[in-house]
Amino acid sequence: MNIFPAIDLRNQKCVRLTKGEFSSEKIYNEDPVRQAEIFFENGLKFLHIVDLDGAVEGELKNINIIESKIKKFKFKVQVGGGIRNEKSIRRLIDIGADKIILGTAAIKDKDFLKKSCIEYIDSIAL
Repeated sequence: MNIFPAIDLRNQKCVRLTKGEFSSEKIYNEDPVRQAEIFFENGLKFLHIVDLDGAVEGELKNINIIESKIKKFKFKVQVGGGIRNEKSIRRLIDIGADKIILGTAAIKDKDFLKKSCIEYIDSIAL
């Protein structure tokens, strides 16, 4: 079994939302790289990251934090939040993300979904 601990990023911090409500935000760690290090130190090899700022804004906002986690700890990473174009997919793959999670864009733009699944067949998750 593979365990994917999750890090949801908002304002460069690790947070959790109750029922997806931003008003319910609880900060779990002020330092998301340190949180990744804790997971790594405990033997975890996979990581699920959601850029909540990106989800709201419609484009990746925490790419530097995501990249530092991938490079420093060599996690197998799946990333979602704000991925609404091919440029974002390419950028995440270039920094080492293994799976790119499409959410809103997959629902709102069927052509983007189809093209992404063809172009990045082994890298797209919904």
